[in-house]
Amino acid sequence: MWALTRSTRFGGSKFTATLRRGSGRRSPKRRQLQIYFLIMSIGLGAGTWLIWENRIIERTYTIVAGEFADWTNKQLIIAGLTAKHVFVTGRGETSKAQVLAAIELESNQSILEFNPKTARQRLLKLSWIESAQVERRLPDTIIVKLQERKALALWQHNGRLALIDLNGRIISRLDLDRFAHLPIVVGRGAPSAAAELIGMLSRKPSLYARVRAAVRVGGRRWDIRLKNGIKVHLPEVRAFAAWGRLAQLEVENGIFEKDVAAIDLRLPDRLVVRLTPAAVSKRNKKGKET
Repeated sequence: MWALTRSTRFGGSKFTATLRRGSGRRSPKRRQLQIYFLIMSIGLGAGTWLIWENRIIERTYTIVAGEFADWTNKQLIIAGLTAKHVFVTGRGETSKAQVLAAIELESNQSILEFNPKTARQRLLKLSWIESAQVERRLPDTIIVKLQERKALALWQHNGRLALIDLNGRIISRLDLDRFAHLPIVVGRGAPSAAAELIGMLSRKPSLYARVRAAVRVGGRRWDIRLKNGIKVHLPEVRAFAAWGRLAQLEVENGIFEKDVAAIDLRLPDRLVVRLTPAAVSKRNKKGKET
């Protein structure tokens, strides 16, 4: 160590600084402190590495978070914020049990722990559900608003029947007996085109009541099978005009009461009628007798 010694006068006063060389040895206390700091640094580094390697902080956080969640849930239960009531609207074909199973609401569950978004996604997986809304109403109520699909027809494919909705999507293949009053649609592209067809046919209610099935032909037009066995060939274009003409023929001439097997409406300016085999045979016999 060096000290500077220098004499200078400032207005009669003498200022003295001394430069001297001190000892270069470090004191024992300073060396001890340095050793202590080194040991502490090594210990802290090793400890941090061990904590990270063994995920102690993560595990501790998980335990503490779980305990805190349990404690919070108990406090909410004490405060009365538990889901006690479920109100459902729009439910017709979907059972109450199906709705409760889908939303997965547990007994004495905190209403704040209930996740409406997740419950809604599960409801949309039910076969009859078209749309769903789920809301929490504090302190203790869950509101579920459902919109179910509309059953349109029975689709016959590969010898099996399936109930379809307005969009041609399958609703169910089971318990179809109670939907036997619906028309059956058959053929390639029939499900997607069925809503337009049935909408058209139903505009003549008395005639539509006679419809048993509809067969899609070539993906372009329909053959209608009535409940009395008569087959009606509709044209590809202006099908509703032809359907209306048939309704008028029934009112004016009672065409369905005659021995008719098929009615061809594909020609706009004429009507082609095919008789039943029995009627043909009867006519042939009358011709021979004549």
